[in-house]
Amino acid sequence: MYKKYIKRLLDFIISLILIIVLAPLMIIIALIVLIDLGLPIHNEIREREGLNKKIFIMYKFRTKKLKSKNLKNKFTKVSRVIDRTRLNELPQLFNVLKGDMSLVGPRPFIPGDDLPAGEISPKRYLVRPGMTGLAQANGCRNLTHKEKLKYDVIYYDNLSFKNDFKIIMKTIINVFKLDRN
Repeated sequence: MYKKYIKRLLDFIISLILIIVLAPLMIIIALIVLIDLGLPIHNEIREREGLNKKIFIMYKFRTKKLKSKNLKNKFTKVSRVIDRTRLNELPQLFNVLKGDMSLVGPRPFIPGDDLPAGEISPKRYLVRPGMTGLAQANGCRNLTHKEKLKYDVIYYDNLSFKNDFKIIMKTIINVFKLDRN
């Protein structure tokens, strides 16, 4: 029941409230990105695989310089802060409101991404992808795709309101600690 109806209802209500409350902040971030990096203000790679592998456009503020050949110099000082604090992810609240994503679930992969062959459980595609997930709460950017895929199965097998709440709290703590594992 939680997975099918309550989770979606909570996603809709919470994302709507957060969009209203955070709209001024999102406008400020959009203006900062525009001034700091120029157009476009959205992320370049926007297609993602969602529920049942359906392709959708994931909204996200751009934080990297366009066509930067130097990997160490791909961020400005300001865009690095936006990226590290995950403020660039706030537009995904609109994806949650639309039903493309959930607040919590497996992070969506880019279609055609180089993933470990034979290790992708179909379970990861039976739930909406999330703004955060079990993998993000337990390792963030240092995890391999293989490790993320294991966390996706664990998430699906233990899907509950209580676990979603724990994942959200752990993610918030990691962001405030600027935990960049």
